[in-house]
Amino acid sequence: MPSSAAIPTPYRFVFLYLEPLSTLAGAVHAHYLQARYLLWTHAASAPGQSVPIATSIVLTQLANLYLLLCVNEALVLRATQDVKVWKTFMFGLLVADFGHLYSVRPVGSWVYWQFWNWNPMDWGGVGFVYFLAATRILMLAGAGFRQEDGQEGREEVRLKKST
Repeated sequence: MPSSAAIPTPYRFVFLYLEPLSTLAGAVHAHYLQARYLLWTHAASAPGQSVPIATSIVLTQLANLYLLLCVNEALVLRATQDVKVWKTFMFGLLVADFGHLYSVRPVGSWVYWQFWNWNPMDWGGVGFVYFLAATRILMLAGAGFRQEDGQEGREEVRLKKST
């Protein structure tokens, strides 16, 4: 598949709009709604309305990383149609998806599959990450990309000759 092939619309929608908006929402929550963010992360260990300073600093650093992801994804991917760049970027994010899913393991194994018990954080941090990881895997596998093989090229030549 040539590097100049167009990125299919579903990938453009997810990675240029949907994911950047979701990471921006995560950044806002991690910085401005810290008590709620911690409550939704794990209610039993959340500190209540008074968030310790060290925790607040770490949450603001997390918000900064979410903002970095939002800006990088929205701008870097808009700057190129190069499939190789997109796939390289997606591979890095796929690794991060698996790390993100690994990070919630202390909650219990139920969080990976009992979607009926999920709160908003679980839907975003597990369910949405499942969706993003699956979309990245499909993209990395080339699903939905136009096949540009020799046969298609020959067909175009035949059509040009006949007109």
